[in-house]
Amino acid sequence: MLLLERESDVSMEMNESTVVATWENRAQIIEIMSSARQTSQQFQHLWQSSAGTGRLSQDDTDKLVELLRQISDLNEMLMRLA
Repeated sequence: MLLLERESDVSMEMNESTVVATWENRAQIIEIMSSARQTSQQFQHLWQSSAGTGRLSQDDTDKLVELLRQISDLNEMLMRLA
């Protein structure tokens, strides 16, 4: 059985859950990580399109807001697996 755990950092004030990966939820975790990688690549593309200044067009700003929503959704999906 595949079992991965992330232990909570004792020094952190927030109460974090332990994330456990098993054969049963392996596909879901791989899907979440793949989505996170794609989101990261899109974020990097936005940064590069701003020439490193952080100034974005309105369209790029809208894309950034959507990426932030996707990150939030991925976080929620991962927390449901915990």
